[in-house]
Amino acid sequence: MLRKTALLSTLLLCACEIGASPAPSIVSIEPEEVVSGEAATITVRLDAPPLARVDYGNKTATLLTPTLRIGDQEARIERMEHDGSLVATLPATLSAGHQDVRLELGDGHEAVGAVGLTVLPPPPALTPRSGPGGGTDGTGGTEGTGDEGRRLLVTGLRMDPIPDQIRGVPFVVTLRAEGPEATLFAGQVQLTANKGRLRPNLSNPFRDGVRSEQVVIDKPGANVVLTVRMGDELVAQSNPFKVSPD
Repeated sequence: MLRKTALLSTLLLCACEIGASPAPSIVSIEPEEVVSGEAATITVRLDAPPLARVDYGNKTATLLTPTLRIGDQEARIERMEHDGSLVATLPATLSAGHQDVRLELGDGHEAVGAVGLTVLPPPPALTPRSGPGGGTDGTGGTEGTGDEGRRLLVTGLRMDPIPDQIRGVPFVVTLRAEGPEATLFAGQVQLTANKGRLRPNLSNPFRDGVRSEQVVIDKPGANVVLTVRMGDELVAQSNPFKVSPD
């Protein structure tokens, strides 16, 4: 409430006719990539606070209620930061693929993000054991042992510490499966970053429960964190690190 009052006071001090006020532009979206099926939270940064309707006679200003749309769906705006940035929760029903990000204001103004949001498909699931021959498919099953159809006992994922990096320069991330049967895991996992875009998003197959994957991030930033996912349950995050511009 105090933040909203302060923002309205600022708008009053520098207010001009509402019809002459330009709509704010979307400067950035973090993260730029989310996973389908998850109710993720994003921050939309603007170059100016949303517009206000000003009553000069009563010396009041009322924020025009913004609507944030991702593709054709509305995202719930949770709060507005003091700098005018919007924190919103995405619907879990977004389809995989590129989605436009559009901010609509109550007076007909709107702003569209230049980059948009990428919705990734759900991460690969931990496949059940199957034979024959001990699992070249990554499941470790052996025909005739009664193990067919049982999931590997992989209980977690882990990333080795990541030092500071440089934008656009490939670096290696070491991923490790954990659990009683971790060394049998030879599947794939999904990778994302909280800032910029990480490539690739899907690892190559593990070997003996370990994968050293070469990745690259396209934007600089502080406190960059990578997330690795497998199925609905196994999620791990890296240490925060810095990505320098050069």
